[in-house]
Amino acid sequence: MVEFVKEEDARYAHEFIKAVCTEIGPGSPCSPQERQRAMRAKEEMEKTADSVHVEDFKCAPGAYVGWFKLGALCAVVAEVFFYLSLNSPHAILHSAIAFGLSVFIFLILIFEFILPYEFVDFLFPKRTSCNVVGRIGAPPGGGQPKRIIIFSGHHDSALQFRWLQYLKWGYYVAEACLMLGVVMLAALLAIHLFALLAGAPADWAVSFNITLSYTLLPVVVFFAVFFAESGKNGGKVPGASDNLAAVAIVLAIGRILKRHPELVPAGTEIRLVSFGCEEAGERGSTAFAKRHLAELRSADANVLNFESICRPHMSIFTSDRNGTLRNDPGFVATIADAARAAGVPHTVRPFYFGGGGTDALPFSAMGIKATSLFSMKVPHQMIEFYHQTHDNYDKVPVEALYNALKVAVAFLLGYG
Repeated sequence: MVEFVKEEDARYAHEFIKAVCTEIGPGSPCSPQERQRAMRAKEEMEKTADSVHVEDFKCAPGAYVGWFKLGALCAVVAEVFFYLSLNSPHAILHSAIAFGLSVFIFLILIFEFILPYEFVDFLFPKRTSCNVVGRIGAPPGGGQPKRIIIFSGHHDSALQFRWLQYLKWGYYVAEACLMLGVVMLAALLAIHLFALLAGAPADWAVSFNITLSYTLLPVVVFFAVFFAESGKNGGKVPGASDNLAAVAIVLAIGRILKRHPELVPAGTEIRLVSFGCEEAGERGSTAFAKRHLAELRSADANVLNFESICRPHMSIFTSDRNGTLRNDPGFVATIADAARAAGVPHTVRPFYFGGGGTDALPFSAMGIKATSLFSMKVPHQMIEFYHQTHDNYDKVPVEALYNALKVAVAFLLGYG
């Protein structure tokens, strides 16, 4: 292993992270700065890959986190219709509108955040982002390879999560208030509507909802409206660990393969991919997976994604999408074997509920073998710098990058 992976490869990766953080800075989804970060990755990839190309795609980057403001607006309007229903000849209609809005908020929570299906993306403006793809060992003439191995990460950075930045552990209180508010609003408005339909008004539910409208609702609306920054000028989060570290690892893999082409398995094409808009709900990796699905399936593709590499101990995810989507068990076992062979400390575990997803998500969802290598200590490092202005290059130790590279090379050595 040592003869293939050198500490200087990890130091090269760290220098890339530092250069992007200091020379370009934050790059929130679809911002000009995100494009600059992608082009910096392209420049480095061109030094090692046989060919490099950029794949543009369109998405609505404001939807994934912007739904908090939309939900807050719907909640306020729902409560207005609730109050109208208390003294109106159209009480059932007003109550039904209030309940419908509350259900809409609940569905946004489920289908936009927990299961990122672009549920309300049509309500937000479309913008352009890009994926950068480097190919090593591609068949002459651009033919279909027998096998494809993808190493990936994302170059965009997150919007600042204000309640993590300023409340730290209180972030969990804010998040609990948001989730509780969504559920309670829908439940109380449902009880009120069905009581009206049954001709047996539930006065306790009315009183409870009135009390909440003066207590919990303003807190929930405040937390929702100011949950994340606007992302102006690329935002405020450098995104060193999340996820320039992954891009740097992918670039360093290209450097190693340039030095040791014998690591590329026979009949196999290596693709080095830097995705855009992961922080907008894995939009870049989804666009890539959809565009290349037929060839990925025919070539029995494997995807090793890197996410938030910021400590030497690695986690290999058995699932994704808030733990609701299973990654291929055989492939997870293969990566675990590689970590073991490389002597890298690791844990095989499910994805964290509430953490959203990684760029392995769309591949697993489409039946492609994929998993993510992750090394952030949750919740401690999350509280310290995740999605905050503190996520700078000093948060990524060289040893963490070195261990991730060793796992990737051990995977190639054991690939058959």
